[in-house]
Amino acid sequence: MAEDFGQRLPYLLRRVNAALSQRLDEDLREFKFTQSQLSALAILHIVHPDGLSGARLSARSGVTPQSMSAAIVGLAERGFVERSPHPTHGRVLECRITDAGADVLELVQRATRDSNRYDAGLSAAQQGQLRALLTEMMCALGLYLPSGEPHEPPHDGFS
Repeated sequence: MAEDFGQRLPYLLRRVNAALSQRLDEDLREFKFTQSQLSALAILHIVHPDGLSGARLSARSGVTPQSMSAAIVGLAERGFVERSPHPTHGRVLECRITDAGADVLELVQRATRDSNRYDAGLSAAQQGQLRALLTEMMCALGLYLPSGEPHEPPHDGFS
């Protein structure tokens, strides 16, 4: 008997991701932010306040280097990040979040965290179960976890 296409995990995850992504885009529009910009600011503020290269931000955000480069340029133009040469790899630019970037990140996170638009009707217990299952899947797939667990992509030699 053939598996019901509508019950396949990739299909279900893609549909949920698309719906949640669309909601996040709508909420970020108020701040003139993209998801890549939000991800970059969150990673720089919470996980790597000492700075990261655009390549590392790209890998940790799960977006293309080109997409992250555009995100960083937009953030720098608005004064939310600063870029400076890497101390040992002069051609590499490290990004650091500014105080203005931290302030706007807090506003954006509050606006998106306090919304029930992202819980999809799940109870707190169900959200915890889903979070645990998705974290297991990320680990099994070798994806970066912002918690700093050892599930990072291979190091490229730059911070």
